[in-house]
Amino acid sequence: MSAGRQRTFNKEDALTKAMEVFWRNGYSGTSLSDLTEAMGINKPSLYAAFGNKEQLYVSALNEYVLKFGVPHFDKLLAPNLSLKQRVSDYLESIAEMVADSTLPGGCFLTSSTCEAGSDCLPSDALRTVSKINETSTNAFVNFFKDEQEKGNLPLTSSSGVLADFLLTMQFGLAVMARNGIKQDRLEQVINHAVSNF
Repeated sequence: MSAGRQRTFNKEDALTKAMEVFWRNGYSGTSLSDLTEAMGINKPSLYAAFGNKEQLYVSALNEYVLKFGVPHFDKLLAPNLSLKQRVSDYLESIAEMVADSTLPGGCFLTSSTCEAGSDCLPSDALRTVSKINETSTNAFVNFFKDEQEKGNLPLTSSSGVLADFLLTMQFGLAVMARNGIKQDRLEQVINHAVSNF
């Protein structure tokens, strides 16, 4: 690109469109043609703005976490609510998102985690998925440890097991939603799951 020449597309909008394609089709199910068609750009522009397919995928994953992952966590930190209510609100927020018919369906990170269990993802993408899940687990562990210190959980409770419980629940909700299960049924599962808090 020559000095002073401007791109003829909005990079953030193009990234969002790429994210939706990867979210819907997975890494292995997405071709460069799928991406350029959805983004409204040609291959040279894609390479110039985002690098290769793997780099674009990593950028799309990080964008997904910021837009669709981080906001749920705020539900766990809401003031003046019981721990049970906050965990329920967190999971219900996820259920609403994964069942939203205006989105590709399910959870991009969940689908990526499933692909990570095979040979579908190249190394940088695999590391990104692992790092995101590790960061989530650590955040949950620290959250539950803090709840123990506040007296909202018995000290005998395992923060690690509870962190795994939340991650398992959100992944399970996403898979169920992707399989066509509606939000009201997901909420029934959540009510059952949090009954012991």
